[in-house]
Formats: sequence, structure tokens, C-alpha cells
Amino acid sequence: MQKLLLAFALCSLVALAACAPRVYVEQDHSVKLTGLRTFTWVSPPVGPVSNPILDSQILEERVKRAVVADLTARGFTQVAADQSPDFTVTYHTVSKQKLESSGASFAIGFGGYYPYGFGNVVVPVGNNVQSRDQGTLMLDIIDGRSKRLVWRGWTKDWISQENYSEQAVAQDVRKILAKFPAFPGA
Repeated sequence: MQKLLLAFALCSLVALAACAPRVYVEQDHSVKLTGLRTFTWVSPPVGPVSNPILDSQILEERVKRAVVADLTARGFTQVAADQSPDFTVTYHTVSKQKLESSGASFAIGFGGYYPYGFGNVVVPVGNNVQSRDQGTLMLDIIDGRSKRLVWRGWTKDWISQENYSEQAVAQDVRKILAKFPAFPGA
């Protein structure tokens, strides 16, 4: 019985891990991300609103709080922009429509709708295709001296208010910054 419960728990963990959004990163390997201690936050430029969930001051504040909390917990110090920080952090969001298909399906079922257990046969055949919005949350690390992009991390998820709640944003920011290879003073 214990082995069965352990197998079930492991399968559940694997299934949950498969559902978690992946984190992607790019890095300019010609730039060494060592000796960084201080950072500042810069708001992204204001542009036309294409998706009200992703393009809002509320989301910006959530991302900013999560970035500052994570970097501070890792030993970095936030400073004002006029104090020559080692790096600058900003974020971007992008949304695009994606088609999602469940693939062809075939089912046969017998129901007890008629006397003596006889029923109908259901044979749905065809694709179930729907269009959904996918959002990308992207964090950029910009070198304080050269003002060049040196590191970028991002994750993608379906756009919904749940996926961009305070807790979800903080979790995604932690996952993204966990891939940031710099350590304060290293």
C-alpha cells in the first residue's frame, strides 16, 4: 500500500512539473556578470495598450515588488538611478493569440436512457480548436555602465487574471531570476 501511495505521489509531482511554465534565458556571454552589487528599477516606456491585463500600472507594481524583493533577498542593494547602479532591471510583456487543438477525438458511449439499459451511441469526430491569448513576462538586466542588455529571462503562460495575480507574478519572477547567474560581490 505504501508503494502505491509513493508511486501516486511521484506521478502527481511529475504531472505538476509538466504543467509549470518554462523559463527561457538569453545572455551576452561577452559580458561578465561578476562583482554586481547594486541595481535600480526602470519602468518600461509607455505605449499603446494592446492587452489591459498585461499593460497596466498594477501589473508593473506587482513585477517591481517581486523583482526588488527577490534581488534584495539574494543580497543585492537597490539604489536610486542617479547613484550609478551596477545594473538596471526592467520588464516587458507581450501577448499573442495561439491556436490550441485537442486533436481528433472518437468516443462511443452507452447510456441508460431507455428501458432495459439500451442507449444511444455517441460518435463525435473532429478537432476541438480554440484561440487563446498567451502572455510573456520578460525581465531585462541592463549593464549600468554600457547601458546594453546583458541578460534576459522570460516565461509564457495563458493570459488570465489568475496568472497575473500578485502571487503568480511573484512566483514567475522568482523562477526567472533563479536563472540569473550573478551573485552580489562575486
